[in-house]
Amino acid sequence: MKNGESMRILHLGTLLMLSISVTACSSQNVQPGATVANAGNTHTQTELFGDAKPTARSNQAQTYRQDAHPAQRQVAFAGNAVGAQIQPTQLGSGGGDKVYRGEGKLNRLPDNIASNLRLRGLSEQNLGAYIRPVNGAQPLLTAYSDTPRNPASTMKLVTSYSALGVLGPTYRWPTEIYTAGNVVGDTLQGDVIIKGYGNPDFREADFRQLLQALRGRGIRNIAGNFVVDKSYFNVPPQAAIDGNAGAEYNAQPEALLYNERGSCYEMRNKAGQIQRMCPIAPRNGGDLNANLFGDFWKIWVGEMGGRLNGGLQVNAVPAGAQLVDTHHSAPLRDVIVEINKESNNVKARQLLLSMGAKQFGAPGTTQKGAGAVGQFMESRGLRFSSLKIENGSGLSRVERISSREMGEMLVDAYNSPYRDELMNSMAVLGVDGTVKNRMKNLAGRGKFKTGTLRDVRALAGYLTAANGQTYVISLLHNDASIRATAKEAHDDLVEWVYYGAQNNVASAQ
Repeated sequence: MKNGESMRILHLGTLLMLSISVTACSSQNVQPGATVANAGNTHTQTELFGDAKPTARSNQAQTYRQDAHPAQRQVAFAGNAVGAQIQPTQLGSGGGDKVYRGEGKLNRLPDNIASNLRLRGLSEQNLGAYIRPVNGAQPLLTAYSDTPRNPASTMKLVTSYSALGVLGPTYRWPTEIYTAGNVVGDTLQGDVIIKGYGNPDFREADFRQLLQALRGRGIRNIAGNFVVDKSYFNVPPQAAIDGNAGAEYNAQPEALLYNERGSCYEMRNKAGQIQRMCPIAPRNGGDLNANLFGDFWKIWVGEMGGRLNGGLQVNAVPAGAQLVDTHHSAPLRDVIVEINKESNNVKARQLLLSMGAKQFGAPGTTQKGAGAVGQFMESRGLRFSSLKIENGSGLSRVERISSREMGEMLVDAYNSPYRDELMNSMAVLGVDGTVKNRMKNLAGRGKFKTGTLRDVRALAGYLTAANGQTYVISLLHNDASIRATAKEAHDDLVEWVYYGAQNNVASAQ
């Protein structure tokens, strides 16, 4: 769609009023927001091109009527929000710096790995490698491991581990439905409000549950508006950074994220013709919720026979609104499975913002999220001077961490109460996720997170070697000449660990 957001909303409302049957399917879209924060002291991925600057966000709440001309948009200011009270997690001190900063048994890449890199026109100094037993023994390898590097999507491991500690493995995101106004007969003399708290996976079935609860109150007609409250996050919209505004990996987070920012509709008009429309290719926070509005019409009007006299508003829950029902998401431990196995960017970003809102109060921001990560790392005794967080997903040109810091975090995670949850979320080598087709000869022997950007290839996770010893492997490779074949050298290094540890090759000086 090339039209402005108001035209898309108008078109959607008009066509949905003609609908007899509507079905929806999901598709991610939209740009990432970007706010840089350094957490070092405070504490299915594709190519990424270029950089972007954050755009300031208006504090005004926007109101759209479905029957309004674009020039006649109503604008209102948000009032004070009410809703769920989410208390911060008390995180104690880690008791000093527990990061191992000494040398490994080998402090340069094995000769065959270095040769493989050179054959591909790559400098070995651009690959940071850190390999250490999970029991905390001396590392097998520390090669260029203290240089801060772009981790690409392996940053999701930092975000996921922190979320397990800050939010908790059983944390469930609430989404609430409210009414504002009196009910007279079967008519609500006021508005229906949906308030989101950052659920990364709010879907049609979840929305239907909330509307069924509303219908269960005897309400059929809504005299006012359908209102969306997304005030729990504050994420400035950002222009596309790679020239592909509709790419799913660029989806921007939102407090009321619906269908991961996209819906398509098939409908039968009055002439009996089937029309397919993907009305929203969201490009900012303002038009995201038209997807939700579309499904409101599908469910409330099309399925439940209800009516809405007003239009779509984006506003805060007003004081005095009545809570009708609350939907709770799947637990965090389940949500991070898709984040890490399939490298879902927007869901990782939802985690970062959720942590920020919980620890430092709403609205959640990327700065607060970075602070929450730093706070958690400090509580584990992990003091990372290189860690820089932009959005927590790795879809960034400024996020940084060293391979030693990534490796030390994974050693700590293995020896933490969250080991099983984190490892269960990671792709199984040669079996599933982003490493399904890698190293089939070692299938099932490792759990990893990959990272891929232009000029970046990364691999981080756990490998159980032939001798039964489990190792942390952290490979962060930044090189302007890097290509997809660089992963072959990484795979060779993983195999070197697997076989070499048994044959004492890994300990050779």
